[in-house]
Amino acid sequence: MKRDWPTGPAGTALAAARKAAGFSQTALGEKAGMGRHAVSYWERKPHIDRRAWAVRRMAEAEPMIQELLEDCETTTRARMMGLSLPDNLTSNARARDRCYPLTGHDADFESAIAKELSRMQERIALRLARLRVVCGAKKTRKGTPCRNMSEPGKRRCKFHGGKSTGPRTVDGKSRIAAAQRKRWATAQSKPSP
Repeated sequence: MKRDWPTGPAGTALAAARKAAGFSQTALGEKAGMGRHAVSYWERKPHIDRRAWAVRRMAEAEPMIQELLEDCETTTRARMMGLSLPDNLTSNARARDRCYPLTGHDADFESAIAKELSRMQERIALRLARLRVVCGAKKTRKGTPCRNMSEPGKRRCKFHGGKSTGPRTVDGKSRIAAAQRKRWATAQSKPSP
């Protein structure tokens, strides 16, 4: 029989709350009396089970996480938007229409999450700039695709143009332009089959 666990916030929101509070996974784990791997486990989950032992320990150790979990218990719509409702407004329709005032804490919490998300996006962009893929150039001596890794952020390896910066000087640019004009003239003068 399937147990009906209450869905909580996403693990990314838990990670953002932890980072906004200034804790690493190891530091939060030590403060909550558990290992870093338990914190990492719940931060990777799509939905956090608020009744889990480790989640309760983290909430007891850090007030920001406690408030995140309390905010998620108010209504389904508020939980989906990541906002908390005042006690006198518990209607799902009002939460959906956003006809309730934001408290100061909500604004601070949202700004901390926005900063953390922008930091994550910067890290992803940096990782993509350093990404190395298989070169795959088709002209090797054996006639098979090249299996070397590309230069960071490029599509080709150092042997197939990954380190090429192109012409830099005026003389070099003019030589490349002349070679390309010559190549095009040769291609135009050949009779079509």
